[in-house]
Amino acid sequence: MTRSPRYDPDENVSRHGATDPDKCEDMADKYGWNLVRIEETGEPMLEVDCVFDGETEFPASPYEPKHEREE
Repeated sequence: MTRSPRYDPDENVSRHGATDPDKCEDMADKYGWNLVRIEETGEPMLEVDCVFDGETEFPASPYEPKHEREE
């Protein structure tokens, strides 16, 4: 199965994989993102793609060394 791009500039949406649809709602609440829709992936581990408005990125992990973080 061909995966959709993480950020789709044509549609101006971002996708983040999740184990179930409830996790999409959790991400939206936690990061303040607008959840547009949930797409099934057909994959056994990350069963859905959460689709959010715009280009969304997770904040850098405090456990990741500073020299390895993308700025």
